[in-house]
Order: sequence, then C-alpha cells, then structure tokens
Amino acid sequence: MEESTVPAQPRVRWLAWLPLIAGALLAVMILDALNTHFVVRLLEEPTGMDTAYARYSRGPKTQCTDNSNSKKCIADWRKAGSPQSALWFGNSQLHTINRQRPGDINAPEFVRRRLAERGYYLVTYSQPNANLTEQTLIWNAIGPVYKPKLLILEVCYDDIRELGVRDTVGSMMKDRTVTARLQSQPYWPLIAKPLMTFNAPAKTEAKKDVSLQAYVEKELTESLADNWPLWKAREGLRGALGYAIHVTRNSVLGIHSTSKRPVNPGVYRDRLRLLEGMVQDMQAQGTGVLLYAPPYRQDIDGPYPMADYRAFKRDLAALAARYGATFLDIDPIVPGPEWGTVPDLLFGLKEPDFMHFTAVGHARLGEAIDKETQRMGY
Repeated sequence: MEESTVPAQPRVRWLAWLPLIAGALLAVMILDALNTHFVVRLLEEPTGMDTAYARYSRGPKTQCTDNSNSKKCIADWRKAGSPQSALWFGNSQLHTINRQRPGDINAPEFVRRRLAERGYYLVTYSQPNANLTEQTLIWNAIGPVYKPKLLILEVCYDDIRELGVRDTVGSMMKDRTVTARLQSQPYWPLIAKPLMTFNAPAKTEAKKDVSLQAYVEKELTESLADNWPLWKAREGLRGALGYAIHVTRNSVLGIHSTSKRPVNPGVYRDRLRLLEGMVQDMQAQGTGVLLYAPPYRQDIDGPYPMADYRAFKRDLAALAARYGATFLDIDPIVPGPEWGTVPDLLFGLKEPDFMHFTAVGHARLGEAIDKETQRMGY
C-alpha cells in the first residue's frame, strides 16, 4: 500500500523574527522609561538632594570649572583691566548650595565681594571631585595668565584618591606652552601618566570615507538625532547605566555614604609630594598660598577614618609651615542641620551628604576664608 504524503505547510518566516522584534520593542520601552524618569533626575540632581549649582547672571564671570569656560573668566578679567587677582581652587562644595533660595550666594561669591573691597579680583575654578593632578594642570595653564597674588587651595581628603583627568581639564594641554611648562616642573613625573593621553601628537586626518555604507550611516544617524529624542539622550543613558551599576554594586555590598574609605598609602604619599611641588612652584611665582581642608560634617560619624584624617591635617599644616604657606583648619564651622542629603536615584533612598551645605554653611566658610586672607595681608 502506497503511503500518502501530506504537503508540508509553508514556513512562516516572519515568526523567526518575532523574539528579536519583541526584544527590540521592550528595550526601547525600558530606555524611554529610563530617559524620562531616571536620566532627567540624574542630570537635575548631580550633587545631592535639593543641591543646586549657584548661578549669577549679572556682572563678570568669576566662577569657572575648566577649559570649557575658562576663556570667559579670563576675558572678563581682562575687560575689567586685569586687576590684581586671587584664585580659589576646589571641588563641587564651592559651586553648589543645598536648599538654595533666591538671593543665596556661595562662599566664593561672598569672598569675591570682600576681596574686591580690598582691591583684589577673585576667580574660582572648581570641579566635582577635583583632584590634585587636575588642579596642577589648571594652575600651569592659568597661573601665568592671571599672575595671582594669592591662591586659595582646598585639599579634600576624599579626593586624594582621585587620579584621573577629565577631558575638559586635560584639553588645556592642547596649548603647547602649557605642556612645556608642565614637563619642566620637578613634579612632572608624578602626573605624567594620567596626562600623557592629552599630549599625544595630533593624528593625521583619515581619508574621508565616501562609500555608500558611510553615506547611509551618516544620513540615518542625523535623521535619528533630528527626530527621535531617545537617540539624542543616548549619552545620558550610557551614563545612567554606569550609575545604575555603581549604585547596585554599593547596595549589594552594603556601601553607604558613611562607609569608611581609607586612602591607599602609596597614593597618599605621591599626592602629598605633588602638593608640595605645587606649593613650591606657587611661592616661586610670588603667589601666596592658603591651604585648607574643607568643612567636614560633625553630627554624624562620616566616611573618613579619623586617625588617618587627623594625620592628613597635620601633614597639611606641616607642609604649609615648611614653605611659608598658611594652613586653615575649619572642620566644624558648618552645623549638622545645614548639610545636605545624597539621593539614591535608583532605589529611592537618601543618605547623609558630607560635602554640600546650605547658604548658611557657605557664609560660614566664606567668613572663615575672608578672615584668614585679611590676616595674611590680602
């Protein structure tokens, strides 16, 4: 008996693409939710809950960060007639105010007004988590321009461990005179490695790709950028992913803002040697130096191992004394209620902030710095 054959059903090929299509749609929905509910909040609250950047729209620009706006600060100083200047280097504590209200000013603005009454023009350079390598680079880039009479230098124990150089600071080395000055410094070996990437010779521009593939990719990228907000937000989403991984790791390991964070002894020694070289260089240029450890929250046991932190302040005081600089210890000047909170944007938690405070704290910091600069003769 001959077996009957059943014709094979035609294969529905599109079904094979269904998992990919579903996955792509789900990914877009997740990314859109992240962009709407997470990235925007991350960008709005980069330094702590209710902590905002202090902004002043009137008058010359006197508070800068790095190479992205330094030219504006220099231009406004020159427009003012290049008066006797003072510089203040620090981290985000200087340029942010917790629970900011209309009319609030930060410590640099407070001191700027006081120094202006005594004939000095103060310009501030501050970056989040500013480290000594970056501050050394900025000094070598702008010190010869301003020729300041005074440099106020915040040295934060927590930022001693920071060794990287962000592009907006490293790009100052595109000026070959800055690179040459750095390389002539005795402390160059201490900063050479993180800075070498910004000292490489410019690569010869590659031959322009005129292929059909390159054309299609270019048109598609430009079209997506013009018509799809999610595509524009891809850099922020990439940063959000890194932030989410960082926060998740901390949550899993039980790491909080109060967790103890000792500094590697080898890194610590190198950073203090670099600071010593900076102070010697500044003094050689005729610039008075005021070193200070920033205010540190006293009402909660914080992240610094106290024995190490006290030794750090003793080292700063000894270094200042060796080279005729001044060290100011102002740990307790900001009371607990004036400090901020750090948001955990992923899990919705809040933790104590040990870096940022209200306008009351800024007034206390400004008053302490102003009093010391007067005592120093400025």
